[in-house]
Amino acid sequence: MKTCAGEPSTQVDRSLRLHRATQDSGHELWEGDKKADLLALLAPIHYDHLLKQAPQSFKMQLSNLLTIALAGLAVASPVELVERQQKLRIMPLGDSITEIACWRAFVWDQIAAAGFANQVQYVGSQNSNPQGCRPTTTNWDQRHEGHSGWLAIDIANNYLANWLRSTPADIVQFMLGTNDVFRGRSTNDIIAAYTKMVQIMRAANPKMKIIVDLVIPLGVGSNSGIQALNARIPAWAAGLNTTESPIVIADCNTGYKTSDLRDGVHPSIAGDQFLATKIGPPLLNYIRESLAGN
Repeated sequence: MKTCAGEPSTQVDRSLRLHRATQDSGHELWEGDKKADLLALLAPIHYDHLLKQAPQSFKMQLSNLLTIALAGLAVASPVELVERQQKLRIMPLGDSITEIACWRAFVWDQIAAAGFANQVQYVGSQNSNPQGCRPTTTNWDQRHEGHSGWLAIDIANNYLANWLRSTPADIVQFMLGTNDVFRGRSTNDIIAAYTKMVQIMRAANPKMKIIVDLVIPLGVGSNSGIQALNARIPAWAAGLNTTESPIVIADCNTGYKTSDLRDGVHPSIAGDQFLATKIGPPLLNYIRESLAGN
């Protein structure tokens, strides 16, 4: 095979191996970082060389992706694209408690009720509503950066910088640490991951406003790891807080009943409503400050 800039022979082999690996593992080819990796690999490739070697399933997924991309370009007018770029950007960041929960939807209801729905947007590589949430606002923004099962440590070390490059944010709200505790990571390691995330956020946007949630309790096993983490967060946040890039805490733990966990880990609708009452107010304060130019 002929080569050109970017050595497409090698790139094709890597792309096909990525495709086969995702097939073998049962993961969706276009999910999360795999999508970004694959698109980065495809960028310098001569597509006729790629398609000659690619399996039929790969060709179909590539065709579907291009169709979706073109459809998106056709639907979004230049005015709509500009409007989205000008909106205040909020990234809900976390694990499954962010991804497969309805508090994001209920917080959006608060944003809409305050009259900010046309001025702000959620951002992230995900755009989903896995729980079929039905807030009052039917057209609520479903973008987010919630990843079920992921650790704060891994997000800090391997993913957050790329996410913020791809989907820049003005405000980041996060709850992370549950999976780290489950897997035996120390409180010191989790706090170090928090610190690295703040550094990454500020490198991406020096005026980043940050909300860190106290982690909700577990209804299964021991809560000692969660309690130890939550006990460290206030002093940690105060130590990193600045005027230019403030950090505030949403206390999602105090008063949270384990009976409001649908499976011992994830919030039920009542739990989601509770979380929204804790996350919504500090987020609305940040929105007001940001839209006022502060």
